[in-house]
Amino acid sequence: MNGINSQRPPAPRTSELIRIAAIVTLTVILIIGLVLFLVKIRSILLWVLIGIILAIALQPAVGFLVRHGWNRILAALVVSLATIALLVGAVTAIALPVVLQSDNLIRDLPHLVDSLFRTGGALHFLEVKFHVIERLAAISPSQVAKVVLGNQQTIVSAVTKAAFLLAATITILTIMVMLLIEGPRGWTAILDSLVGDERRWVERIGENFLRATGGYVRGNLAISLVAGLSSYVVLKIIGTPYAETLAVLVAILDIVPLVGATIGAVIVCIVGWAFGGAVDGIVLVVFFVAYQQFENNVLQNVVYAKTLTLSPLVVFIAALIGATLAGIVGVLLAIPLASAGWTLGRDLIALRQARRVAQMEEEGCGEDVPLDPGPPPAAEGVPGGPLGT
Repeated sequence: MNGINSQRPPAPRTSELIRIAAIVTLTVILIIGLVLFLVKIRSILLWVLIGIILAIALQPAVGFLVRHGWNRILAALVVSLATIALLVGAVTAIALPVVLQSDNLIRDLPHLVDSLFRTGGALHFLEVKFHVIERLAAISPSQVAKVVLGNQQTIVSAVTKAAFLLAATITILTIMVMLLIEGPRGWTAILDSLVGDERRWVERIGENFLRATGGYVRGNLAISLVAGLSSYVVLKIIGTPYAETLAVLVAILDIVPLVGATIGAVIVCIVGWAFGGAVDGIVLVVFFVAYQQFENNVLQNVVYAKTLTLSPLVVFIAALIGATLAGIVGVLLAIPLASAGWTLGRDLIALRQARRVAQMEEEGCGEDVPLDPGPPPAAEGVPGGPLGT
């Protein structure tokens, strides 16, 4: 019995318990401090994230110029300035008619609402159940201002938000340009620190990450542009008022995943029905149903052919998380990040399987395990790594 007791491990000393408790306490304090720090700088982190995604989206154009003899700095500046100029030109070209039409549309809203919900109107059944006109009439201009500008004083709030938006825009563009210029150097340094299979797998993961993220951003913008242009053509053909404003609305909402395109279609159909009657409304309904089928089954398959296609459930969950964390910006960023994360997880699983195969082959029992197919071809415009050459 004494022999058994002598084999028991000695009880930890008081000094050892104090040391363990101190380590655990400091670890918890550091984790809490890090979380609070990240919450404090969440706006900056969001700006950095947007800049990274924009840089990834523009990387193929910069890589194309570099492969044709351009200096990296010059190529990055030219692509960035061209993109900014294109955006400014597009906004300028459509801003004036949209602003003018928006003003007229706001003035016509009372007539529009009355024609829809009055007796004999297309939505009169909603007026009977919910008294829509009475509820809208109870909304005062000050309440609208509070919803749009917040509960602070309107002028101060508007100026503050404008300054914040300007600072965010400048910061995001600066980060984007710097990443386009300095990104390849940093990526090369990371690859140079690796050897053998580690380098091959990190390079593969980087290529897939770039293809998933950049492909989604470019594809989503292209699809939204097609949605806006096609809506504009149909609205002009049937003579619906405010065609420019409604087309821009459709293009912007189409960027929002899952529900954006449907919301835009519903708004346009209601306006078309109110101003053009049942015939125009039915034409618009048929058009948007047909177009969304074309977009979902043809256009997306063509545009996203080289990117990872996520299931609707994953897209929905990612959009909910993004909306909770960062509102509408979070929704827009959630899908490319989810696509990149899904790709990263898939590659890490493939890496683990490949290592398992190699281990079993060394032990002489790997003949029944499927081999990894190897790295896929590099994404278009980015040979040699996710940041190009």
